Amino acid sequence: MVMLNAQNAHSEDDFSGNARPVPGRYHAAVNHAEEKGSKKKGTPGLECEFQVICDGLSPDGETPTSGQSGRTIPVFLLSTAHDDPDPKQRVHNVRMTRFAYCVGLIGAGQMKEPDWQDAVGRELVIEVESQEYEDKDGNAKSGSQISFMGFWSLGNKEVANVPKDTTTPGMQQLAKAGGPLQRPTSGGVEQKALTTPTSAPAATRGKFSDL
Repeated sequence: MVMLNAQNAHSEDDFSGNARPVPGRYHAAVNHAEEKGSKKKGTPGLECEFQVICDGLSPDGETPTSGQSGRTIPVFLLSTAHDDPDPKQRVHNVRMTRFAYCVGLIGAGQMKEPDWQDAVGRELVIEVESQEYEDKDGNAKSGSQISFMGFWSLGNKEVANVPKDTTTPGMQQLAKAGGPLQRPTSGGVEQKALTTPTSAPAATRGKFSDL
């Protein structure tokens, strides 16, 4: 007989299964990255999943989110030939390259085929946006998804105000390289500029140990 636990619940709403994070920007880690065909058409691409490490910021860029730590969200990144003449198709490779750059699988000036398994455990900032879709019965539904170019390296100035867990390997590596270090305060997030060299890498190469 299975043991069920509702000790910390107040209503059935507290049981949400594998709920996706609500829209916002989050410090996250890569749970999964594997090349495969899409489920519907078999289109080649990269199947990924991200895990939120700590609460982030709502889309307004000011309001902290609540209760999102540990939530996961999948995304399928389509790919095409690098010399595809259709710019609408090539943009999918740009998206995939941006992701690879953010987690350190490719660097400036490089052209390579990355080993996507090396992405697992690496950290970055992701942007989650609202999504409207129809379920298999044609009913309108609301959810969330990764925005098309919603990937940033931990040290990117664009996401400097996004709360980050400074104890993770990726953030510790960024701090050693001279990147920004953030510490939560009662009034939100306080950013501390380090005095070490400022030539921080574009992406973290640390592994997130709690995956």
